[in-house]
Amino acid sequence: MKKGDVVTVVTISGEYVGKLVSIEDATVELQDPRMILSNPADGSMGFAKGIAATGEENAKTALFQQVVFVVPTNKKVADAHLTATSGLVLVK
Repeated sequence: MKKGDVVTVVTISGEYVGKLVSIEDATVELQDPRMILSNPADGSMGFAKGIAATGEENAKTALFQQVVFVVPTNKKVADAHLTATSGLVLVK
């Protein structure tokens, strides 16, 4: 994983997707972070407009310090993140 890659960060509080800024020691910084929300009733998922219920909407960056793991995000979710954060619609 390198700077600018869309990654998934799993923490004890939830799952987040964003562009990797840095991983140093036990801290991960993401640009355009979004919390993943899921609906168990129909199996759908989407992005929250931020990363905390009372936090700023559409935060530019976030630091995560209690990280369980970081992995590359699958293409479908990475494309959805790009659409959600840039307003661009990807055509296949």
